[in-house]
Amino acid sequence: MIKLINLLRETKQGPKAIFLAGPAGAGKSFISKQIILSGKFNVINSDDTYEELLKASGLGMKQKDFGPEELSQAAKLQAQAQKATKEKYSQALENRHDIIIDGTGAASGPLLKKKAELEELGYTTFMVMIYVSPMTSLERNAGRDRSLMPAIVLRTWRDVNKNIQTYEQAFGDNFILLNNDPAGADKSFDPAIVKRRFFDTSTGKGKEKTPEEMMKRAQEAADLNQSITDILKSEPEAIDIGQAKAKIQAFIG
Repeated sequence: MIKLINLLRETKQGPKAIFLAGPAGAGKSFISKQIILSGKFNVINSDDTYEELLKASGLGMKQKDFGPEELSQAAKLQAQAQKATKEKYSQALENRHDIIIDGTGAASGPLLKKKAELEELGYTTFMVMIYVSPMTSLERNAGRDRSLMPAIVLRTWRDVNKNIQTYEQAFGDNFILLNNDPAGADKSFDPAIVKRRFFDTSTGKGKEKTPEEMMKRAQEAADLNQSITDILKSEPEAIDIGQAKAKIQAFIG
């Protein structure tokens, strides 16, 4: 590792790492391909490998409709995908490749630890965080080949958006928040409508719950809905795609 650090520091212009963050349906793949021009970067994203494994297994992609046995099989495939992605990431660092780390950013601790490790290796880091409303996130997820359970979508939306200030402070000038909501996006959040449109239409059933577990789940859902409602009271200031592209291209050089 020491040898690698010294080698990276000897280069006149060190490699670059761009973190992509955003909830389901934010449009991270679009941003990566169309704005960042990811052909110049190695994209590190375990979802790509995971989706290939899901297809090959015959499980299909609609995770929101999976039963307990299918969810167990999918978890094993996800572990395989994460292992393969770690190997790809290590190889990219050894070769001093520019990288895009495509994730949600729902957990700030591991992401900021990786940021510090990359900078120690001589990388310059940047974050593109993408904002969409919770309804946009749910609607786009429902229309995807690999759709997640709506509860996961909402938890991720909450956790990602709670981290905006944390990332803005950590990345400083190398941080942008991009608004990728479509024109006329539904910015409301009514738990009753969400339940009817997205939860009640999912056919997947988990393990049978005890009355106590059901009460706990109901309280967690109520807390989640309240958190999202509170976050939506103040929509964050975000730039548009044109402004984002200009700043990203200036960083890439």
